[in-house]
Amino acid sequence: MAGVAELEHFCGYGSRHLNTVHYHPVQRDTLIYAAAAAIIIEDVNDPHKQEFLRGHDAEVSALDVSQSGKLVASGQLGSPSRKGAVAPVVIWDFDNRQVYIEFNGLAHSVLCLRFSPDGRFVVATGANQMIFVWDVSTGEAVFSRRTESPCFLGVWGPIVENQTSSRYPSYQLCTTYDNQVFVNTLAFDIRCMGYSMSSDSIQFPSAGLQRKHICGLVRGDFLFTGTSAGDMCVFSLRTKVFRASLPICNNGVMSIAQTGDVLFVAGGDGRIKGIRGHDLHWDVFAENVLEAGITALTCSSDGAELACGSRNGKLWRLLGSDLTATLQSVSHTKEVTDVAFGVASDVVATASEAGEIFLMDLSDYMPVATALSKSPVRSAVMSSTRPEILAGYDDGSLRAWSTQRAASEQLWQLQAHKDGVAVVRESQHYIVTGGQDFAVRFWHRSSRELLATFHNHKKPVCDLVIDNEKPYIAHSGSEDRLVVTYDLKQNKTLVQHSTPSSNVTGLSQRKDQEHEVVSCSLDGRILFWDVDYAEPTGCLAGPKGVSLKLRCCEVSPSGRYIATGTEDGNLYIYDLVSCSCIQECGGHSGAVARVRWSPDQKQIVSAGKDGCVIIWNFFEK
Repeated sequence: MAGVAELEHFCGYGSRHLNTVHYHPVQRDTLIYAAAAAIIIEDVNDPHKQEFLRGHDAEVSALDVSQSGKLVASGQLGSPSRKGAVAPVVIWDFDNRQVYIEFNGLAHSVLCLRFSPDGRFVVATGANQMIFVWDVSTGEAVFSRRTESPCFLGVWGPIVENQTSSRYPSYQLCTTYDNQVFVNTLAFDIRCMGYSMSSDSIQFPSAGLQRKHICGLVRGDFLFTGTSAGDMCVFSLRTKVFRASLPICNNGVMSIAQTGDVLFVAGGDGRIKGIRGHDLHWDVFAENVLEAGITALTCSSDGAELACGSRNGKLWRLLGSDLTATLQSVSHTKEVTDVAFGVASDVVATASEAGEIFLMDLSDYMPVATALSKSPVRSAVMSSTRPEILAGYDDGSLRAWSTQRAASEQLWQLQAHKDGVAVVRESQHYIVTGGQDFAVRFWHRSSRELLATFHNHKKPVCDLVIDNEKPYIAHSGSEDRLVVTYDLKQNKTLVQHSTPSSNVTGLSQRKDQEHEVVSCSLDGRILFWDVDYAEPTGCLAGPKGVSLKLRCCEVSPSGRYIATGTEDGNLYIYDLVSCSCIQECGGHSGAVARVRWSPDQKQIVSAGKDGCVIIWNFFEK
């Protein structure tokens, strides 16, 4: 009998980048959005139905879907593993969920990606001030140019059929640079038997209009752009003249979407407006204000609904008729630092550098309680005896939050460490904390009185384990390579182990044999420690020929398996019966900060520095 893990759900949304959420243009209930380096294809009515496109090695910064729905284009931030911070553009075959073609030439970040109306061409712009137009069918770059400043917006106009040859229609492409707007024509040149680009600039008022154009779309003969000043500009493509400027919101217009004769405009202040009109005359027919700035807005194929992403990591669904909003999903906005289960397997707590703690219901992946703080959370634990989440913060405080549904009440707080709490653990009678100040402290569970302080470590404490046989004993691991065992009854250190070659990054404990403490480290080894012996009593190495840097580990509830997370974002599962690695699971695009088993051993939850939480189903065959 062996175990196997499979990816069940990906909790994440790349809210740092604009317009990385799109409804599928044909499949009404299919939403496509970016989460770290992955692209998620999700049924909006069933969060358990997710599929993934994975081929990037850095955050996806731009995303588009062709009007036919058969192609998806994605671009990323500069690659950490390729020379010159290359930012590739990947074209995906949506139906087969695989890479169709990859384009290179951009660097540092892909700023904008758009398919032509027929899906034949894709325009892409980068932070290296390059703009490319590629022919998707042939892989040829039909146009490329270095510009004086980065192009944040490229949007296609209507296709103009060629009267002499239906095979080579002309295309209209609008681009913006700082406060300049250009109307470009991509036409087939029979002299060179290829496409070439010509450009005309839009004429602005003589008084000038200084605007940075962030987003936009073309409807008929008009170009609409959203600006950083918070207004929507209207341009006539036929006369190539600026027509109007409509104030919409504060903090910039971040996204514009359309369905039929309606435009929906979303701003950095959380405001969304539905407007109707033409040229100089516009009327607002619906308006709503969400709790954070909007970063993406998209209409469903039938126009009945919209989906939008907000800067606080949330995805929303809105009715197209009156913009009534319903929360669709919640994600962390910075690195996820910890995961914690209580006695139940259906809820899990996750914490992040943004000061967020979410208590998540694993049946629908929605938070049932949320706790917010200004200071980053480094560690969290769900109490086994009380309806509390205990959390350690960078400001040195230890706080208790209620786990009651929908509540975010802080129950109590104490100042635990001078330089920040790195880890917190709890038993029935005491709380133990490890600090950035190298100290390990024990606190009375009820009175929260300080019981003991130990200063064995010379570097910050990275992990703590309360002994599963003798609850008055605790174990700590640190960057100084030490694994230390403490006896609270005798108020003394029992033993101090030293790892031979690398920092300790995580601790756990066996549930069989001699209940040895388990440590993982950056040299890729898992070591087993017995209180009665100075040297490790056992060692597990990674897969043959693979160099691993382990960041965290946990022994399964049955005691048979160990799950570990690595610096390169993978999850490795070891079988303690065969003493071998039985599975490698790829999911995160950054280091795995924490991995936890559910109490029933049916799921594993991993937290990554990419800001994502992944739920894995675990089966024993």
